[in-house]
Amino acid sequence: MRVITDFETAKSIITSKSFDNYSMADRYRELEARTGLHFPHAIALLERLPVFLNGDIHIRIRKAMARQISQTKECQFAQAQTLFKELLQAHFKAGSRFDLVADVARPLWRSVSTAIVPRNEFSVELVDEIPGLFSPILSIRERLRIDRLIGEYAEVFPGEDSLILLCLAALGARPFIGSWSLSIYQLLEENPGRALSAIAWPEAYPDSSLTYVDRVCNDAAQERDFSFGERVRCMTHYSGYSMEQRKLSLFGFGAHTCLGKSISEKVWTMTTRELSGIDLVPNCLGKNMSRHSDPFQMPSSMRIEFR
Repeated sequence: MRVITDFETAKSIITSKSFDNYSMADRYRELEARTGLHFPHAIALLERLPVFLNGDIHIRIRKAMARQISQTKECQFAQAQTLFKELLQAHFKAGSRFDLVADVARPLWRSVSTAIVPRNEFSVELVDEIPGLFSPILSIRERLRIDRLIGEYAEVFPGEDSLILLCLAALGARPFIGSWSLSIYQLLEENPGRALSAIAWPEAYPDSSLTYVDRVCNDAAQERDFSFGERVRCMTHYSGYSMEQRKLSLFGFGAHTCLGKSISEKVWTMTTRELSGIDLVPNCLGKNMSRHSDPFQMPSSMRIEFR
């Protein structure tokens, strides 16, 4: 597989009609054929995730998701705003120790996602677990378990519309949780001994949990020195890119721009505004990264304390 680390080339491939999105549903069909096991619910869901779709179905699903975002955007932000104030009171105080991922970022995304997806006792947790289906090292047992949970959700909330809402919430989980946590922790590490109010908070996320996207070339791509069916990995967040380039690629390009861009940007602005008014000095206690998060770089824990 060819890895593209030139920004302009990666951007042109991502936006080109000569390249298709990588089909994760097809990978599960191959897994079924190879193992004799069945993943019908996972496949049904993956067939409705825009990042793995092409053509008319990609357009149809994105439009359905965009309508839901438009209808719930005020509720999404209101819930995030209310919860964040509660989290600040609970954790951002002298002598406090907490995990940025588990105690702040994940609850914050759940407050947003509950305005999107029908909720019962397992749907909120399912939103967090679905991205595990993308990992190449996830066990068969775990894949079957997530498939079963998706099936149970579909029984309670039948119909394609409910499945699309589940996809929408799951689609934003790791980009939001990972990018928020990585960005906050990076800024704290870069400003040791400095109060939150003294940090120069940037207007955009300085770090991203999504580092690449895969594309598969089609017939038209052969004239560009790519072979039919070749899988190409386009780096979107790469150490060799400038800060401006990273900012441009943060939410993707063109028809593949992240549907959650608006709420994500609003939450970041809210976050930096609130933190810039806190005089506490944070201390970074260490971080751990997940092994089951491909194509994302996901922190499993990021511990900090306030003196």
